[in-house]
This record gives sequence, C-alpha cells and structure tokens, in this order.
Amino acid sequence: MSPIAVLLILFFVTLFIGVPFAWSLTISCVASLCMMSGYPLMTVVQKMYNGGAKYTLLAIFFFMLAGAIMQHGGISSRLVNFSKALLGHIRGGLSIAVLGVCMMFAALSGSSIATTAAIGGMMYPELVKEKYPEGYAAALPVAGGTLGIVIPPSIVFVVYGATTGTSVSKLLMSGVIPGVMAGVFMCIYAYFYARKHNIPKSDRFDMKRLAVAFKESVWALLMPIIILGGIYSGLFTPTESAAVAVVYGLFVAVFVHREMTPDKLFRISIDAVKGTANILLLIMAASMFGYVLTVYQFPALFTELMSTFISGRITFLLFLNILLIILGMLMDSGAIILIIAPLVYPMAVSFGIDPVHLGCIIVFNLAVGQATPPFGNCLFAAIPATGQDILTLAKNALPFIVILFATVFLVSYVPVFSMLLPSMMK
Repeated sequence: MSPIAVLLILFFVTLFIGVPFAWSLTISCVASLCMMSGYPLMTVVQKMYNGGAKYTLLAIFFFMLAGAIMQHGGISSRLVNFSKALLGHIRGGLSIAVLGVCMMFAALSGSSIATTAAIGGMMYPELVKEKYPEGYAAALPVAGGTLGIVIPPSIVFVVYGATTGTSVSKLLMSGVIPGVMAGVFMCIYAYFYARKHNIPKSDRFDMKRLAVAFKESVWALLMPIIILGGIYSGLFTPTESAAVAVVYGLFVAVFVHREMTPDKLFRISIDAVKGTANILLLIMAASMFGYVLTVYQFPALFTELMSTFISGRITFLLFLNILLIILGMLMDSGAIILIIAPLVYPMAVSFGIDPVHLGCIIVFNLAVGQATPPFGNCLFAAIPATGQDILTLAKNALPFIVILFATVFLVSYVPVFSMLLPSMMK
C-alpha cells in the first residue's frame, strides 16, 4: 500500500472511531512517513514546532481572553441594555437588538461560540417574555453568533493568515463590510418577520433611558473603535491589538464597572489558556499534515485534477463555495481552513483572486457552517443557553442561513465588499 493511501485511510478511520482531530492528523502522518525508508522522524517534531512558533498566533490567546473579560466583566450586559433602549420601541426591535448586540459582541470577542452563548443566555428569556416564538427566539443568537468570526477581531482570520502567509491586518479589515452587510440583511428579515407575526413592540422610546444606557455602555462601544482604528491606521499589529483589547477590557471591568474579581480573572485566564492550547495543537498537527501532502506532491495533483473540471474564475468560486458549504456542515472551521486553504490557495492565485479576498470567502463560508447541522458549533452553544433541541434551532435558523449564504455569494463575486478597506490600508 502506498504511503499516501495509508495517510488518507488512517486519517479517516481514526476520525470515524472518535479520535480527536489533531491526533488523527498526527497519527496518520507519522504512520505514512514510517513507510518511507530512511525518512528522519525528527522532521515530524520540527514541522509541528514550526507550525506553532509563529508570532501572529499570540493573538489567539489574547482575543480569547479579551472576549471572556467582556462577557464576565459586565461589558456585554451593558451593550444589551443599550440596544434594547435604542431599538425596543419598533416592531421586532428586540430581535433586531439581539442581532445588533451579536455584531457588537463579535467585534469584541472574535468568537462565534462565545457570542452565541453569551447573548443567547442573556436575551433568550427577554425574547420569550415579549411573546416571540421560542424556536425563533433561540435561533436569533445562533444566526447572529455566526458573525463572530467574520467581524474583526477574528481568531479564524488569524489562523488563515498564519497558514497562508497573508497579511492578518488586511484579512481582519476584509471582514468588516461583509459582516455588517450580513447583519443588516438579517435585521431586515427580523423586522418583516415581526410584522408578519404581529409581534408587539417591547417598549416606548424614552430618550432619558437611552441616554443612561449609552452612558453606561460608552466604554464598550469605544473598544472596537480603538482596536480596529489601531489596526487600520497601522498604529499596532493585530497581535498587539489583541493585547490592547485585554488591557482595555481589564481596565473597564475592574475600575469602571468593578465586576471583575481576582478569582474570576484567574478562572477565565485558565479557560483561555486551555482554548489556546487546543487551537495551537490543531495548527501544529495540520502544519505537519500539509508538509506531508507536499512531500507526496498532493497539492499539485489536486490542482491538476480540479483543472479538468474548472475552466475559470467564476466556476472556481462556485466550486469553492459549494465545497465549503458541505465541509462546514461536517467539520470544525479551524480544521477546514488548515486543510483546504493550502490546497485551494495556488488555484485561486492562478485565477487572479487576491489572497485577502480568498480568505474572506473561506472564513465567511465557515462562519455560516457554524449554524448548519449536524455539527454547527453555534447550534450546540445555543442548546444550554436556550433549552431548545438542535432540530428546532436548525429549522428556525434556516431563513437566516439562506440570507447568510446569499451574502457569501455576493461577497464572492463582488470583491469590492471585502477588498475596499484592505486596499485603503497603509
């Protein structure tokens, strides 16, 4: 049996029997290399180490920690209160507020799962109390949470940039307009849904209440401006911006809102370390997997095979989107990026597709995949927060998924939406 066959068969078999993804990659790579006579296995250690020893990957820990500080330091709750005061007086305003808070929290946390869990837990009871159907109310934070890895900061953009060597700063900025567009389209649907089902208005507009809510949330509203403004202006790198987010969030949580205790900070720091370790292990294993595929010239074979079916840019983008839609239903977004990005990158460049535009397309597709069954992470994050089962969540999230996929195709074939801000950067 050839080494490449051993690699692929062992990978899928171990994955099927429940071996964690990172270890499936590692075991299959080592077994495959053992079949090559005289191949130094120390190379495995070197490639895995090199895959994780990248400066930009430091941003993952800091963004995870910053998101946890936002959630547990009283910052996210104040965003909720501000959104309710601003939008609660219009029909469907509370549902629009949920989607709006998800967009704002996405600009703080960089994580879809954290966004869905945090906003779902806070807003679902409020939606049900205001007579929203329970299934629809539960699906709102699922749909809004998907934007957590599109609107910067985004951990997945950092992983893609480290994997392909693309500018992380430009990748982060490429997600701003597409993410906001998708959020606006979903808000429009939520408004018409509320009108069709005659959902009552939540509150009367109260300027005094809005002013108080704005005053309390102004520190949270300034955070994405500081982070994105610093990246866009070149004042600091994405990694430095992540550290700035942590320092700023701690300052607000400790000295302004006074809701962060040493014990709470210790616990969320430990969780951030564990989450970062899991991601880095996956990146290290995938780096070795990519190296082994290169040794066997698999990318060249893949490109040659796809070239027989794909004749141009339009066909390539269609194939890419369909492939990512399917994979997004079955696999974790980080794993997909680490395997697919190195394979499609050369083909995309040959068709004149900018690497930043490609990254935005891939990440946006994978964001939508987090709301699609059977393995959508946002669906699972919403289960404990709302008490709804996965079938109910998936059924009610379907209209939003259609809207998101339509936005993905729009961004794919109209590059200006993802490339406008990166092209203006220094």
